[in-house]
Amino acid sequence: MYRLLPILLLLPPLLAAADDIKLTPAQTQQAGILTATLAEQKAAASLRLPAQVVVPPAQIEVVAAAVPAMVAVVRVAYGDTVKQGQPLLRLQGGQLLELQRDHLSARAQAQLAAENRRRDEALFADGIIAQSRLSTSVAVEQQAAALASEKRRALQQAGMGESAREVTGVAELRAPFDGVVLEANAQPGQRVDAMTPLLKLGRLAPLWLEIQASPTQAAGIAPGDAVSIAGCAQPGRVTLVAPQMQAASQSLLIRAELRKPEGCIRPFQYAQAEIRSARKLDEKTWHLPAAALVRHEGQVWIFVEVAGGFRPVAVKLLDETPDTALVAADLAGQTRFAVRGASTLKASWLGLGGNQ
Repeated sequence: MYRLLPILLLLPPLLAAADDIKLTPAQTQQAGILTATLAEQKAAASLRLPAQVVVPPAQIEVVAAAVPAMVAVVRVAYGDTVKQGQPLLRLQGGQLLELQRDHLSARAQAQLAAENRRRDEALFADGIIAQSRLSTSVAVEQQAAALASEKRRALQQAGMGESAREVTGVAELRAPFDGVVLEANAQPGQRVDAMTPLLKLGRLAPLWLEIQASPTQAAGIAPGDAVSIAGCAQPGRVTLVAPQMQAASQSLLIRAELRKPEGCIRPFQYAQAEIRSARKLDEKTWHLPAAALVRHEGQVWIFVEVAGGFRPVAVKLLDETPDTALVAADLAGQTRFAVRGASTLKASWLGLGGNQ
């Protein structure tokens, strides 16, 4: 023998699927049934969709070895927060020695060329030398300055300060900006070739949300729509609704930007994004709570409030998430329907509350 739920005893059984469910206001309240208008649901419509937090590509920078070297010291690890100018790695190697030597030599040649040019300018002013000799001195100085600049730039790329006045063969790679270590591939004692990636750094503001949506869900979303994440004080905005499907998931990519995440989410985190669309749905299309829908005989139904109770009305299900459903129904916006208690109404509708 089945044990009856007490709430079902309040509701009269009905044998015909198309009959109205007769309920007094007191029975409706006692059964915990709540109603709202379709228009109210459309105004408050939102979608909850899965999202992943990613760092925009423009905010990622790779720290690499400029020349073949050995990793002597690694000062940071994956996930560490770093400040601009903070030491990250120390490299050692013979080619670093050559870079320092070449830079010091080129700088000394540039200084000598500048002194020769100044001396020849004084001699030319006194009429002692010809114009051609002064022009040669100027050209030599320019070439020496260009070579010194090239060697200085190579030294900087290798992580060595240009002010070094001795040859050490040691380079200290530093953080180019405030950020976080997204990848750490280097190990002490590792020998690396030129342009070998050692670390990957990223700025954490703003961050992107990459959201997966079905074509039906994406049809109601547009750039500028508000996106919120639980725990984040500042909402984001949709920046992209991709025009093409993703082959693997057969979904559409929706990208949103959180300009000030302030630590409420982290890179690569999975989260639920709530999108509040500013675009109006079609006249006979409605966003409803998923709990307002029941299924019977292969159809989806809602319970519309009528005089003296409720009436089951079949609707066309367009799309559904765990929290919301998109349906099409030829109903007026002021139609009231049950947003809570639909399962109780279904039990009464199908005659499960009486002769059991």
